[in-house]
Amino acid sequence: MTSPTRSTQSLTQEDIYAKSQELAPSAPGVIPFIDEEIQNLEVESAKYQSGEQDTAQFTPFRLKQGVYGQRQADVQMIRVKIPGGILTAEGLEVLGTITERYAPLQKGHLTTRENVQIHHIPLPDCPAVLRLLGEAGLSTREACGNTVRNVVSSPTAGVCADEVFDPSPYLAAYVRFGVRHPITQNFPRKFKTAFTGCESHDTVAAAIQDLTFVSQVRQVDGQEQRGFKIYVGGGTSIMPRLAKHLYEFVAEEDYLRLSLAIWTVFNDAQMLRKNRMMARIKVLIDKIGLDAFRELVDAELEKIGPIDPKPLMQADEILRETPPSLDPLSLPHLELGSPATQASGNGESGATNGHEGGDEYNRWRETNVVAQKQDGYYLAYVKLTRGDITHTQFMALGDIVRRFTGGRARTTQEQNLALRWIPEEGVHAVWMALKAIGLAEPDVHTITDVVSCPGTDTCKLGITSSMGLASAIRDELNSWNGLLEDEGVRDIRIKISGCPNGCGLHHIANIGFHGAAVKGPDGEQIPAYELFLGGNYGDNRVEDSRIGTRIPRVKIPAKAVPTVLREITGYYKENHQEQESFNQFLDRVGLETMTEVAVQAQKTAQAAEAGSDLYFDWERTNIYKLERGEGECAV
Repeated sequence: MTSPTRSTQSLTQEDIYAKSQELAPSAPGVIPFIDEEIQNLEVESAKYQSGEQDTAQFTPFRLKQGVYGQRQADVQMIRVKIPGGILTAEGLEVLGTITERYAPLQKGHLTTRENVQIHHIPLPDCPAVLRLLGEAGLSTREACGNTVRNVVSSPTAGVCADEVFDPSPYLAAYVRFGVRHPITQNFPRKFKTAFTGCESHDTVAAAIQDLTFVSQVRQVDGQEQRGFKIYVGGGTSIMPRLAKHLYEFVAEEDYLRLSLAIWTVFNDAQMLRKNRMMARIKVLIDKIGLDAFRELVDAELEKIGPIDPKPLMQADEILRETPPSLDPLSLPHLELGSPATQASGNGESGATNGHEGGDEYNRWRETNVVAQKQDGYYLAYVKLTRGDITHTQFMALGDIVRRFTGGRARTTQEQNLALRWIPEEGVHAVWMALKAIGLAEPDVHTITDVVSCPGTDTCKLGITSSMGLASAIRDELNSWNGLLEDEGVRDIRIKISGCPNGCGLHHIANIGFHGAAVKGPDGEQIPAYELFLGGNYGDNRVEDSRIGTRIPRVKIPAKAVPTVLREITGYYKENHQEQESFNQFLDRVGLETMTEVAVQAQKTAQAAEAGSDLYFDWERTNIYKLERGEGECAV
C-alpha cells in the first residue's frame, strides 16, 4: 500500500478531469482509475483518524470515493459503480477476492441501481480495496454523494429483438464525460440517469430517473440518424414523481451537450440548495414547470459548443463480448476442479445433451432463459436471494462467464444477474454450473423474486428489517402451492424498502411496502409497513409506468405482513377475470375494495400474532426500538 506521505489536493478538479478524459479511451473499464485519488484517500483518512480533520470535512470527500458510512460504527460500505450493469469475468473474480479478504460476512450485495455494495469494511482497508477494484477496471468514484450516480441500462442491451439500437457505447461516453467533471462534484443533490434501447418496454425504471435516454432513429435526407427521446424529473421517496417528456429527439452528436446543459441548470438552481431534503430536479420542475425548465436548458445549449462523443465511446475493453461457437463439439464441459464444482464439491459432468435434472431443469429453462435476437444464443437470468452473492459464488460466476458466455455478465435492477451469449447447446451446462453453487433457482421476475434494500441490516436511515421481511415473504410464498399455480399471482412483483426513501423501488411495484413504526397496545413501538398497490414498470412504455397508491388506514405490523399479503393475493386469485393482471384487477374493483381486504387481513393477522412476537422485527432477537441515524446522501 502506498504510504500516506503526501496529499494530491493541490491538483485542481480541472487537472483531475483532464487526466480522466485522457485515460478514458484506453481504460480497462468505463471509469478510468487514477491512483492519485487513492493516495489522497489515504492522506485524508489518516488525518481523520488522528483527529486532525473532523467528520464534516472528511465525509463529503469520502463519499466521492464511494465510501459510505453504515449503521454500525467504525466500518464502511463500499459501493462499486457498475455502469450499464456490465461486469467482466475479472471483475466478478476481484469482487470474490475482496469479499473473502476484507468483508466479515464474505458477501456482496447487488442493488436496485445495478451497483455492488460490500459492507463492514474498516476505513484503513478501503484504499487497498479501491486499488484492487481499479486493477480490474472497476471504480467507486462518485458512487455516493451529490454527483452523477451509477448509470443504469437494460441487461438485454444489444441482444433484445425490440431494441432500436444498443445505447451501451453512448452510456459509456456519458459516464466518462460526467465523472470528475467540475460541474458534477457538488450538485444540490444526487443525479440518477438511465439509458434504454427499447421504447416498447421499459426495463430500466426510466420513469423514476432524473434523466433518461431512449434510443430513437430518424430518416434525414435518406440517411439514418441516431438519437434519443429525453425524459426528466422522475423520482421516488416521500414525493414520488414520474419523469416528464422533455424532447422528442436529440441527435447523437448533441446528447452530451444536452447533458451538460441539464446539469448546469440543476447545479445553478439556488432555490434547491436551501433544503437538501427537497433538492432533486423533480422539485425544480414542480416549482417552475416543464416549459420553463426547457427554456433554461435551451438557453444553456446556446452557450455550449460541439462535444464529440466518439472518443469517449471507445470502450471495447469493457463492452466487447466474444460469443462462443455454436458448434456443440466446441462447447466446454463442467469439469472437476473448476471453481463452480469446487464451490459445492459437486463434480457432475456438464454434458449438454443428457439434460440431467428433469423437471427441475425444465422449470428453470422455462422461467429464467430467453432467446436473444441473435440466432442460436440465449440469455439466462441468475435469481439471487436478496441480491446477495458470496465470495465463492463470485469466483465461480467469473469462471462460468469466462467459459460459457460472451465474457460479460449484467447486473439488473431486480438484484439479479444476466448471463448472455449462451449457445443453445450450452444452456444445460450453465444450469449445472449454477446449480453447483446454489444459484439455479427458477421463477425469476415473478412474485417470489422479491426486491429489497438492506434496511436496518446496515443503513443508517433504515426503520425496519426489509431484508428480513423479504426472506420471510419468500419462505411464505414457497409454501403457497395453490396460489402460485395461478399465472396472474405469479406475475405480481413485490418490492420492499426499509424506509420511505424507496431504495427498494416499492413505489413502482404491484405490491410495495416501506418501513414504519406504530404503537402497540401498551404504547411500545412495533415494526410495521405501509402498503402500496398498483405500481408498474417493465412490461410497458415509459409513459405507461405507474406509481403505486399508498393505502390509507393500513400500517401492518412486520410479523403480520405475510398474512396480509396472502389475503390480498388470494382475493385477487379468487375474483380476477381470465387474463386479467393484478393492476387491471385493481382498476376494475377499485382501491376501496382492496383497502378493506387489507384492513381486515391486518386485524386478523394482528390477533393471530398477538403477544410479544409483534415487538420483534424479522431476523432480530431484541425487542424493536426505532433507531434512525442521519443519512449521508445529502451531505
